[in-house]
Amino acid sequence: MKKIKEKIQYFDNYLFIPYIILCVVGIIMVYSASSINLSYGGLKADSYLWKQLIFVIIGVSALLVVCHLNPRWWANSKFILISYVILILLLGFALFFTNPINGARGWINFGPVSLQPAEFCKLYFALFMARLMSLREKGFENGVYYSTGSKIKPYLLVGLMLFFILVAPDFGGFTINLMVILVIATASTNNGRLSYRKRTAIWSAIALVLLGAIQLLRLGNPLGGTKYAYMYARFQAFFDPFSVADSSGKQLVNSYYAISNGGLLGLGLGNSIQKRGYLPAPYTDFILSVINEELGFVGTVVILGLLFFIIARIFLIGIRSQNTYNTLFCYGIGSFMLVQSCFNIGGVLGLLPITGVTLPFISYGGSSMIVLSLSVGMVMNIAANQNRGMEIDITEK
Repeated sequence: MKKIKEKIQYFDNYLFIPYIILCVVGIIMVYSASSINLSYGGLKADSYLWKQLIFVIIGVSALLVVCHLNPRWWANSKFILISYVILILLLGFALFFTNPINGARGWINFGPVSLQPAEFCKLYFALFMARLMSLREKGFENGVYYSTGSKIKPYLLVGLMLFFILVAPDFGGFTINLMVILVIATASTNNGRLSYRKRTAIWSAIALVLLGAIQLLRLGNPLGGTKYAYMYARFQAFFDPFSVADSSGKQLVNSYYAISNGGLLGLGLGNSIQKRGYLPAPYTDFILSVINEELGFVGTVVILGLLFFIIARIFLIGIRSQNTYNTLFCYGIGSFMLVQSCFNIGGVLGLLPITGVTLPFISYGGSSMIVLSLSVGMVMNIAANQNRGMEIDITEK
């Protein structure tokens, strides 16, 4: 009983309460956004409701478990290596042995549910890079990271995983995972191989490459005839959605209509018009459009405010940490949530090309919910150890 009281005492409610609120909102909005179309198709209107509820229950359970475990359980090299092998096998299986869904081979079906390995890579890369950089701070060689005498460079292993995600093709997942790696590598003050000027030059080069690629896509379709042609279609919809409103611009155009319909206070919960067959995937990528139409600008701002509060809290926990591993891990988790949120919001508003990524904690999806819950639970574990003054240096063992 004493241990339970102690754990509750150091529980980070600033993370847990907004997390629970967003999960509940997600369950409600998934039901609201999906029930009409399911009914039109002769299916049970509440099927996605119950699935999302199960995903949330699993996610909350996973959070409560990991936030009370010893961090060395997931920070040691054996766990990292085993996780890598499992993920690379799952990515390979999805790439070579599954049927494409919306043009991408990123899902493995297990009956009524499916697994998306690229989602778990986001958490894995945060663990991987945080440990790698903290070991470098202690003067360890790269080979020690996996096993004594190993000559495999860690970044080659990372590159292979990123390559599998890219050729799926999952450009959104690839970009988010790459950003996690770049942010942690950049934030590592002990990475002596990269000076401040070099890091600035790298980020500038990345920005120039992206801008150059966008300008090339404006001139024509260099991806025509390949499986990546859908990427050009998404950029075309981004440049002028109304010119392709019957094809690739359909989602964005109907998203605009939904946002316009919502106004300040919305049409009321359950009263969205665009979810009734007009807006594709209203319970996944474009659930924010339905939220804005039903709850209005005020409701959307409240929900997004909670989401960005969680992200800011994660970064703050990382900043307060006196341990390099914990700091870099929090930066990695905060980065993937921030980038994913910006990609989803930007796609819904037409400020960014549609990448197919979901809105954290809100959109329908089991893989996403479990990964997000595990991530929040691990950060809460770090916060609890901070409050007890017992931050654990994982590089000691």
